[in-house]
Amino acid sequence: MADQDAHFRVMDEALKHPDGRAKGGEPCVICGKPVPASAHWVQRDRHVCSGRCNNLLRRRYGRGSASINAERVAAAVEATGPRPNPRTSGPRVFRTLPDARPPELPIEWEGYGPHPGDVIERYGILTQYLVQDMPDGYFTSRIVVAVAEGGDMFVAGATDEGYYSSLVIGPHGPGGERLEGQLFSHTFDINGVLCQWRRERVTDLQPDGVDYFFWECYAAVPVDAPAYPEPTHSPRYRTEMDRRRRISSNAAKHERRARSEATIERFDPVEVYERDAWTCGICGGKVDPQVLHPMP
Repeated sequence: MADQDAHFRVMDEALKHPDGRAKGGEPCVICGKPVPASAHWVQRDRHVCSGRCNNLLRRRYGRGSASINAERVAAAVEATGPRPNPRTSGPRVFRTLPDARPPELPIEWEGYGPHPGDVIERYGILTQYLVQDMPDGYFTSRIVVAVAEGGDMFVAGATDEGYYSSLVIGPHGPGGERLEGQLFSHTFDINGVLCQWRRERVTDLQPDGVDYFFWECYAAVPVDAPAYPEPTHSPRYRTEMDRRRRISSNAAKHERRARSEATIERFDPVEVYERDAWTCGICGGKVDPQVLHPMP
């Protein structure tokens, strides 16, 4: 699925209050009550006083309410823009990596999903992909068809770019017959191996290191194949999320004390540790970066 957080990036930009982040006391744009100085920064960006009012503002945005300035939405769309497709290679084979060790995942992927001509190899089973335009009157204009070696198929809706949409149609037999009520429980034989369909969804970061996206596909796998971790996050994504949590937690402690007038700079505490060469600020001794809290 292409650029999954584009909707949320546009919404975040469009719902920011033109007067900037509230410092506390400004009227809520929904109910008129004062915005607390201790409110979450997202709520203060939007000038809402509570989670309830924030949800109401999001609903207004989702409904296209006239209270949400259309010019702000258009400017947000222009400011955020589409992100480049992280896929750089042509048709290829995406293989299983049985010797992978955490945090590496046991599968290969790239970009938003497989292209026509790609092959997904999962534990020795091959799946190929094609995108097909559907006739007028069909409930979707395009579909992605995953075809296993024995002819069994898994069908889902496709976007204009040929990636998976949110529409899941389901498994089909080799003759094209739809198998109702057997979304992932349907099993089939490939060269003597009992197989089933599995959904792959991996969260990864765009090349800019800011926005996230999903690799998504449906692949035939042996029924006894190891399950992937849930949720499935790329090592790059997990590393960045851990860094953001450190920055957010560190900054929040200081913002609560100096929110009224001070300018707050967000930074990763690890940057300070590395700057000081992992030296204790009290005794001057060396700090082992591999040791986890609360190790004395």
